[in-house]
Amino acid sequence: MPGLNLDHWIRIITAMLVCQAIAGLSCVAQGEAPRLRLPTTVRPSRYTADLRVVPGKDDFSGRIAIDLDIAQPVQTIWLHAKALSLDQLTLRTAEGEKPAQATPGANDLLAITTGSSIPVGHAVLNIAYRGEISRTLTDGAFQQQQGNDWYVFTKFEPVTARRVFPCFDEPSFKVPWQLTLHVPKDLKAFSNTGSESENPESGDLKTVRFRETKPLPSYLVAFAVGPFDVVPTDPVGKNHVPSRIIVPRGRAAEAAYAASITPTLIAMLEGYFGSPYPYEKLDQVVVPLTTAWGAMENAGLIAYGDFLLAPKDQDTDLRQRGRAEVMEHEMSHQWFGDWVTTEWWDDIWLNEAFASWIATKLINTWKPEWNLKTESAGSISVMRSDSLTTARKIRQPIEAPGDIANAFDGITYGKGQAVIEMFENYMGAEQFQRGIRLYLQQHAWDNATSNDLIAALDSVAGQPVGPAFSTFLNQTGFPLISVKMTCSEGAGAQPTKLELHQQRFLPLGSPGSTDAVWEVPVCVSWGDEGGNHRQCVLLSKAADTFALKDARGCPAWLFADANAAGYYAVAYDSALADKLISTGLTHLQPAESAAALRNIQLMLNSGVGDAERQMKFISEFSHSSDPSLVRQAARTLSGISDFVPPELKDQYARLLVSLYGARAHELGWTPKPNESQEVRLLRLEIVPLVATHGQDAELSSQASTLARNWLKNHQGVDPDLVEPVLSTAAWNGDRAFFDQLVQEIENDKVQRERGWMIGALDSFRDPAITRARLELLFGSRIDPRELQYTLFGAPPESREIVWEFVQKNFDRLNSTIPGARGIPFGALLPLSASGFCDESHAHQVDSFFRPRLAKMPGGERNLANTLERIRLCSARAGVMLPAIRTFLQAR
Repeated sequence: MPGLNLDHWIRIITAMLVCQAIAGLSCVAQGEAPRLRLPTTVRPSRYTADLRVVPGKDDFSGRIAIDLDIAQPVQTIWLHAKALSLDQLTLRTAEGEKPAQATPGANDLLAITTGSSIPVGHAVLNIAYRGEISRTLTDGAFQQQQGNDWYVFTKFEPVTARRVFPCFDEPSFKVPWQLTLHVPKDLKAFSNTGSESENPESGDLKTVRFRETKPLPSYLVAFAVGPFDVVPTDPVGKNHVPSRIIVPRGRAAEAAYAASITPTLIAMLEGYFGSPYPYEKLDQVVVPLTTAWGAMENAGLIAYGDFLLAPKDQDTDLRQRGRAEVMEHEMSHQWFGDWVTTEWWDDIWLNEAFASWIATKLINTWKPEWNLKTESAGSISVMRSDSLTTARKIRQPIEAPGDIANAFDGITYGKGQAVIEMFENYMGAEQFQRGIRLYLQQHAWDNATSNDLIAALDSVAGQPVGPAFSTFLNQTGFPLISVKMTCSEGAGAQPTKLELHQQRFLPLGSPGSTDAVWEVPVCVSWGDEGGNHRQCVLLSKAADTFALKDARGCPAWLFADANAAGYYAVAYDSALADKLISTGLTHLQPAESAAALRNIQLMLNSGVGDAERQMKFISEFSHSSDPSLVRQAARTLSGISDFVPPELKDQYARLLVSLYGARAHELGWTPKPNESQEVRLLRLEIVPLVATHGQDAELSSQASTLARNWLKNHQGVDPDLVEPVLSTAAWNGDRAFFDQLVQEIENDKVQRERGWMIGALDSFRDPAITRARLELLFGSRIDPRELQYTLFGAPPESREIVWEFVQKNFDRLNSTIPGARGIPFGALLPLSASGFCDESHAHQVDSFFRPRLAKMPGGERNLANTLERIRLCSARAGVMLPAIRTFLQAR
């Protein structure tokens, strides 16, 4: 045909082939499809959806009417649909109603055409369709069985609403939804809003019509259907909003704690945000099994995993702490994420980082004895990830579908939280709060971007903080701040000055460049004859000098992370380091002490500095009267075990026993009355450590006895300790114990208990048992969705076996275990090799995965991250081995 080039013909043929593979789609040739984001010339203004959902059936049917605003004449309306069979489509415009055709494209795109130009103005797209209710996935619409009962749930973030509704499945399309469900008469149905009417139909169904929602993006729409029990809480918030916990049948009593704290959690959020809870109700629904997610902030219908529930006799303070943190995180999303929604996935940190930050902040104020601030200050996991050259930015551009799923990582949550805390500390809590309130008020029921938040903070700060904030949002990594002080004493003494120099922190062996500059809020504290002081400065150049305004002479000590709020590493000159160690540590707050220890941990774990001196310093914290610092030190020293050669294992064990043995025996495997949470947490850390790596035969034998008895009757072990006891028993466990454990997992229907036992399977070190454990992934005895994490984080003794298994079974694993957030399970499998520590394995991993992941969304980033971790570990091993040898032989 004249005028059609080769590329055009290729697009036509490709579209036809794709159409033939998807049932029910009428195919017509289309022009250029959107590369990633939908065009905005056509926007939805309202959805009216009507679904027939019957738990236990593998499909559903639906009709949806999408009100559209068309800004300019178009030939094609683009939206999303996945795994849907479209039966009938019509488009009604000012020119009348016409049949429409649907053509599928790449990336779940759907092209709607009528054979003629679609005019400007209002239109309504009507679609009748069918879809799947999965029994294996835990996103989209999925169903699960509890006892003899079937339940249907949904989870749409980020891109699986399109598996239930043909829709504009992007967060910027935020409009009202009206949902009607046809469900069995004897079941209950819930959605984002309360039911407007409920009427019987002929036959076994009833119609439940829900009130229209406030504007929502597609990923926040939700529903649940099943024979639920409903547990009311006290009304929540200033507007006395009704609130309920929705649980599988027979488990109402287990929701008591969650129900009791819900009003308090909402009240704290209302107090901080200065605005009432924004929705008409607050329902919280429990999903028995979740994979790759633990909770979801659906507006007015928050979903949680099974962890939200616990029988009263099995509940503990530690479990309640974890539950409260997650609940506050999800509830805060009702403001940050739902009321004000990110414009696009590159700003998902606005949702997740703020929810993580505010949850820690408010829970720490409510329950200071839980020491969440100290716990957060002592964590190095995010900084270790961020030190990689393959790390994401907080605000990473989304350039392909796989980038959306990768955005939900530790950088978005953890680094984002840390950077928010740093700027709150720099601006002052009250001023920062005013900026947050302004941002919410300005964008209520709408979308927003990072620039909108920064503008709100700038407007209340009196000085621009946006440029500084942006340096942390828009580049990877974090700074290493070198600190030096010049001072003099006596008459005519010059002002005390602080010399700061910054460069990017990089681990030993990193291929990255240190040439990066941030605008860093550096807050320091110090002590001198005038008392203790604090001052914040903004380091906006590679190097700068600042006067310590209140310093009198030479400070006795100086700490460069006041309030433990800085997202940076610190390198003190030798004089300042000596003063801090000898004098300053006793003046620090608990969180600051944790941050000081974290700084040394980071250096040690990155191969930066004198490893032997760092291990000595960390060992000194093992004698602290603060259990949290002892726990942090023990965790660090347990982390070097991979580098201890076989001939030094006994000496390493003696080190651990000398540092923690007496306290581990004093604590034992049984909690004592009226113990603090910190002591209970310390037990979880050091008793298993001494029993395993410390080779303590008595503690190991006790764990084995307790484990075997617990498997018989699920009694005799504190709920917080069941998994550590089982894992310790598995450390030296035989095939008989493995078989006993697997049999009990198969028989046990209680999800939390299954989780404890499945977690213990990874601790067996016998090669034959490791192979048997891996083969369970392809059997019918245990749900492979629960076992998938057995491929990751394998101990040294098992890594080669796991690697062989992954290579042999890559395709089978990818097809057996469902993916999540739009990426297949195979894209995660490079992470199973991240524990290797030599160039030979790096080459093997690269050669195996690269051709298999080339077209798999999200896979290439995970491969690059894994390869970098392996090579950095190899470089670090070269300095760690001699340092460990010298350190252990000197003890």
